[in-house]
This record gives sequence, C-alpha cells and structure tokens, in this order.
Amino acid sequence: SSSYSSSALRSSSCNNSRLVASNKRAVSSRSFSTIVTKSVATSDTMNTAATAASTPLTGVAAAAYDVLTTRLRKQSDLDAVEGILTWDELVMMPDGASEARGRQKAALAEMKHREATSAAHGAAITAAEDAGAGVGCRWRAAVIRDARRDYNDSIRLPAELKAKEAELGARGYAAWNKARNNNDWESFAPVLTELVDLRKEIASVCADPGTRPYDYLLDQFERGMTEERLGEIFGELRQSLVPIIAKISAAPKLTHPKALTDAVFPEDAQEEFCRVLATKMGFSFEHGRLDRSVHPFTGGSGPFDVRITTRYDSNSFIDAIMGTVHEVGHALYEQGLNQEHDGLPVQRALSMGVHESQSLFWERYIGQSAEFWESMLPEFHEKFPDTKDTVSADDLYRFINKAGAGFIRVDADELTYSMHVVLRFEIERAIFGGTAEVADLPQLWKDKMQELLGVVPETDKLGVLQDVHWSDGSFGYFPSYTLGAMYACQFYAKAKEEIEGFDSLVAAGTFAPIREWLKDKVHRMGSLHPSADELCEAVTGAKLDPRLYVRALNAKYSKLYNVPE
Repeated sequence: SSSYSSSALRSSSCNNSRLVASNKRAVSSRSFSTIVTKSVATSDTMNTAATAASTPLTGVAAAAYDVLTTRLRKQSDLDAVEGILTWDELVMMPDGASEARGRQKAALAEMKHREATSAAHGAAITAAEDAGAGVGCRWRAAVIRDARRDYNDSIRLPAELKAKEAELGARGYAAWNKARNNNDWESFAPVLTELVDLRKEIASVCADPGTRPYDYLLDQFERGMTEERLGEIFGELRQSLVPIIAKISAAPKLTHPKALTDAVFPEDAQEEFCRVLATKMGFSFEHGRLDRSVHPFTGGSGPFDVRITTRYDSNSFIDAIMGTVHEVGHALYEQGLNQEHDGLPVQRALSMGVHESQSLFWERYIGQSAEFWESMLPEFHEKFPDTKDTVSADDLYRFINKAGAGFIRVDADELTYSMHVVLRFEIERAIFGGTAEVADLPQLWKDKMQELLGVVPETDKLGVLQDVHWSDGSFGYFPSYTLGAMYACQFYAKAKEEIEGFDSLVAAGTFAPIREWLKDKVHRMGSLHPSADELCEAVTGAKLDPRLYVRALNAKYSKLYNVPE
C-alpha cells in the first residue's frame, strides 16, 4: 500500500503526518475537441461563478485578512521545507546524515509550533473574524474557518502531552517492530494500551465539547466524518460485500500466460515504462520528479514541486506500474490544486480519503480497466519483448484484476481490500467505545477475519501485528483507505455520465479530458467544502453511497470470474 505524505493536509500538532469497458473506438479529433471545449467551458463557468460570488474586501477587513494570509503563507512555507526534508530522508539522504537530519527536523518543528501557537497568530485570526473578512466570499470564509480549526488544535494540546506523544510514538514503533519480527504480541500489548490511553487523553483536551474520542480521531484524517456515519457506510459494505467475496472465492481461479507469471521484467525497462505512463497521464516533470524508494509515496512541497516514488521487482511488474499509476493520481491532485489560493488552508486537500480517491480513481478505474491495457499494450510489448507473441490486452486485464482472500491488507486486491479496513474500524470502535480491551485484540482479529474474509491467520505477525499504524497511535486512519475507494467509484460513475466517450478516450490513451474533469471538480476545490460528503454531493449530486461501490464490484468480478451476479 503506497502512502501520501499528509503534512499538507493539516498543520496541527494533533495531526499525524505519515508518510494516496465496452466501446473501444479511437476518438476522432472532432469529438476530442468537443470534449476539451466542454471541459474548459465548465471550468470557466465555475471560476466565473466563484468570482461573481466574491465581494472584494476594503478597509479594516482587507487589512485584517492580509495580515492573516501573510502569516498562513509563512506557515505553509515551513510545511513545504519539512516536506522536502522528509522526501530527501526517504530517497536521497546518506545513512550517516540521520543524526544531523534529526536535529534539523527538531529545530524546524520547534519553529513551526511557535508560529502556529503564537498569540499574534491567534489575534490575527480573531481580527479577521471580527472584521467579517470572510463575508461575501466562500473561499475567504473557508480560509478563516480552517485557520481557526488548526489554531484551536495546536493550542489545546499541552506541552507535556505533546512530549509524551513524541516519546511514546518512538517507543511504540520500536516495540511493534520487534514484536512483529518475533511474533510476540504480549511484548507490544502494554505499549499499545498506553497509546490508546494517550489518544483518549488527547481527545479529551483537543476535541470540541461533547465530541466523542473516536469521532475526534476520525476527524483528524477524514474531516467531518463520525463513527455513526462511518458505521452506516461500513455496515452496508459488511452486509453486501461479504457474500460477493465468498462467491468469487469459490469460483475457479483465473489462468494466466507464463510470460506474465514466470518471466523476468528488467527494472530499467519497468522504469522507462513508468516514466512514459506518468507523462501520458499528465504528470508534469517540470514541477515534479519520479524516483525509487523502499515504500512508494507522494511528497514534496505543493503544486509546484510534487515528488513521487515507486519500487521495482524484476520478478513482477505490477507493483511498479500500478504503484506509479496510484502515485501519479495523488500527484495530479497536488499539481491541480488551486494556485490562486497558494499557501492558504483552503488550497489543501480536503481529507486523506479524498486524496486516496484521486489515486484510486486512476489506479482502479483507469489503470485496471481493459481499455487502459489496450492503449498501453504496444508500449508494454516494446519494453518487455518476450510478451509480444503471447500476452494480449485481455491477458493483462485478467492478470491485474485477479482476486482472492488473504491475510495481509497491503497485499489485498480490489475486491477484498475493504473488508480488511472494516475489520480495523470495528476493532478501533470497540476499543474506544469500551466494548473491547487491548488484550482481546488477537482473538477478536481472528474472529473478524473469519466473518469477513473466510480466512484465519495462524500467527499474530500475519494478523494483529501486521500494520505499523497503531504503533504511533494513528487510530482513525484506516477508514480513509476504503472511503477513498468509494469516493473514487462515485466520481467515476459521474465522470462517465459527463465526459463523452469516456471508455474510448481511455482506449486511445487520451487522458487529458478526464484529468481536467477531476481538476475542475475536485482538485481546484481543495478544502472549500467542510466535509468529503459535501464535496461528494457537489460533484455527483449525492452524498457517499456505498451501494454504488458494491454494485460496481459485483458486476466487474462476476463477469471476470464467469459467475452470476
């Protein structure tokens, strides 16, 4: 599972910054022109409407807003410096520089905290609020709203809890890493108990009055999301998707050419293919770069400097190619952010789930489509000539989309992945709701794996110890992965309605109209909307509906495995 660096999402001290098929005719130049014109017209209409709805500021309100935005842009620049330092640490930094880099990041963190919590910054927010600087413009209003949200988060966390958070996070990771390697749950359980207690304590002082601890934790990653709403969404998935997974698991396995299963795919050829692919998708190498890292991620410092990584394995091309599609999806979101509001909170990605929706839109609905492999087949044959006589676009489609229940979340396929997330959500909800204790988790994990996926891990290393997230207290993070997949599905359904000849465009390798549609509808909107549900409603006309996701998976995999829907 690849990662998006979340430092640009929220700048609060309470935030985790863990390092996102039928019509195959070629599109004529006339129809392509029509689509592009339609996309540009839509963009112009949206921009005109936004401008018309904005009342220019004058006098005290203008002065107050200018003071606030100057401060906010300085904080954004510090976030950008942190982003580049983190990228360098993971990609380029020599091993011997780790101690010095630690001092540099500590100094930067101190500076960021001082800026974010200063009385002067709080006064600037209050002055903008009191002057009515947000009145008459939804963009300014969102800037002030999120500035207040971030500031409240920052000042509510006492210094002693912040220090304890840092210390326990480091100790938790070390304990988890050792416990996982040794399959030793008992050695990790006491530290995990401390982490749960710490998150409850942090929620009690940082959350707004009346907010339940788990709601607060969810909101750190998926703003506006609550346990109740998530229970509705994931409840539908649990009820409807489990029998579909069981049906596909019982079907005969797909067969694949040996040129895909037993071949060698040179890493240099994979890298060349990935660069061609990133360029075709619209990734700007003028404002970004593609490198290698142990774990793929998207980082950098904003729309003008977006850095993605992938990894290569000569025994398999899937990780590199699909990982690149995924990370470019994240990167296109970053490169498409609204430059008019550069450095301001409203420019930022709305949530982890929305960011994941953009990577999964490209990965699952473009990169895993039959049309995509029709468009990329000549390039694939050129880079991997041993496949030329034996591998078709349909072979690649079937190989990329094979499904089967397994123990490990990061290795899960599109069909089964969401149940791994539902399992983790249900466990977190039980822990923070008081219906389960940390000591219960290994058996609870096995019980839920049987219920949801029909498989039971023999060891805790393959079960409750497999993920790093809980080792630093990142409770509430997991749901964003599957929320992103569902947002992507709903955006995809709307895009197919509004973009003429969608499948034909993909089959022709013409991705610009799709990219521009996403840019207009999602990327440029940043954090304008208070929640992802509201963004989803603005884009598609309805809040997130998990039934669309279930129907799409059922239709796709029933056809692929030749079983009744």
